[in-house]
This record gives sequence, structure tokens and C-alpha cells, in this order.
Amino acid sequence: MIKTEIIAGNALKITAPEKLYADDFRQIAPEVDTLIGKHGKIRLLIDVSSFNGWNNVAALLNHIRFIKDHHQKVERIAVVGARNWQHWVISAARMIVHPEVRAYDRNQESEALRWITG
Repeated sequence: MIKTEIIAGNALKITAPEKLYADDFRQIAPEVDTLIGKHGKIRLLIDVSSFNGWNNVAALLNHIRFIKDHHQKVERIAVVGARNWQHWVISAARMIVHPEVRAYDRNQESEALRWITG
């Protein structure tokens, strides 16, 4: 299950589990939508240090749909703990999503937090 934590007024930390399931994004959507409604645009710090993929194709498709529905309302995304394959995904995402996306090693979380909240 995805964990969320508000870390600043318009900034949300999302911690991805080892596997993402189809319902995970339906569960966090209300919190994300409420934050967007309150601030207009939000910033995300996403911890993927434990993430190893999607449980099935439905989970991947729900993830893509969630991104499609929300990326215009996100200013910045800091991804912490990315592995090599995740860096490739982040590079590809930079070409198709609205927010600025930066990747940080696990030991750089405080730097990522400063960028997201600054």
C-alpha cells in the first residue's frame, strides 16, 4: 500500500511499496485531489527505494491513468532511491509530463526535500 504524508503546505511525500496494486492509486487520489483543490498546484517527493514494479498490468495502467489525470497540477517531482531502470523511466517521463522531475539517490533525501519545499 502506498503511504502518504504532507511535508509542507503544498508538498506531499509518497512512499511506494515493493509492488504497486491496481487499487493503490484509487486510495491516494482523494488526498492528492484535496491538496490540489487547496493549493492549485502541488509538489511531490516520491520514495521508490523499495519499489520493484507493478503487481500486474492493471496496476501499471492505473498508475499511468493517475499520472495522466494529475500531472498538469504538479509543479515538481523529486524521486528518491531510484535504481538504474527507474532512472530510465524518469528520463522518459520528463519528455511527456508537465512537472520538472529530478532523481536523487537514497542518501540525498534531505536535498530532495529542500528542492521540493523550496
